[in-house]
Amino acid sequence: MKALLIVDMIHDFVDGKFGSEAARRIVPKIKEFADKFRKRGNIVVFLKDSHTVTDSEIKIWGEHAMRGTWGSEIVEDLKPEKGDVIIEKNTYDGFLFTQAEEILKEKGVDEVYICGVATDICILHTAFGAFARGFKVSIVEDLCAGTGDEEHKWALGYMQKIYGAKMVRSDEV
Repeated sequence: MKALLIVDMIHDFVDGKFGSEAARRIVPKIKEFADKFRKRGNIVVFLKDSHTVTDSEIKIWGEHAMRGTWGSEIVEDLKPEKGDVIIEKNTYDGFLFTQAEEILKEKGVDEVYICGVATDICILHTAFGAFARGFKVSIVEDLCAGTGDEEHKWALGYMQKIYGAKMVRSDEV
């Protein structure tokens, strides 16, 4: 079984505090890919930052994606559908301190496809979390946006070399 992990496609990272044109540009492509993924009987999982003032990231980035606020909500164009899973996270890694591993293994998932933002932060660390827990990892590179073009390219290469992640394009899957 396969799962699509959509990472941090929330207001603060798409059209809010840390939003970017690159993040906004991938929204319709992610929606289309997720729809196809669901139709094939696979699982769609939304991993989303949901912070409190005591989380370690707040010391680095300031308040963002605060639990219960508009900034931590998934953008409307990617609204989760019935059967999708939503997991709140408070670190870069969608597996650390969450039930992601337990949920995925319970559903028989052995392979994950990861997309969203930011390639060089939360995608990178979530890919490690998946790799470290024995999942086969693929990065849907045209459905990811980094903090910059160079950072995006660097992170893709790193995940491929260090985690053995497969780089795929959405039209190839």
